[in-house]
Amino acid sequence: MAMLLSEAVAAFTSNGVPVAHVRFHGDQAPPYVEAYLNETNHHFADDRNSRTFANYDLVLHATDRDLELEGLVEDALDAAEITWRKSGGYRADADLVTTTYQIEVYER
Repeated sequence: MAMLLSEAVAAFTSNGVPVAHVRFHGDQAPPYVEAYLNETNHHFADDRNSRTFANYDLVLHATDRDLELEGLVEDALDAAEITWRKSGGYRADADLVTTTYQIEVYER
């Protein structure tokens, strides 16, 4: 069951990781998360939009891969009943390891 974006953000911030929508204004020391809205899906009933789901990428940036932190975040996402998929990468321009959590949450 999808929950709210605020609950997904809390999964990171409760573990000490700051979160920003798209980018931080100014320098931010890792680890940190940037949230990107990919798309929304609308469900209609009674001739109106009854529920909106939003697909987000929550990108965790770190100097090295931190399996302990990832585990804490994943436990918090699970506790909030937010389903997620994970992929990894590297951001050469900033010399940072990235872990991307793809989630779907209620927008409203």
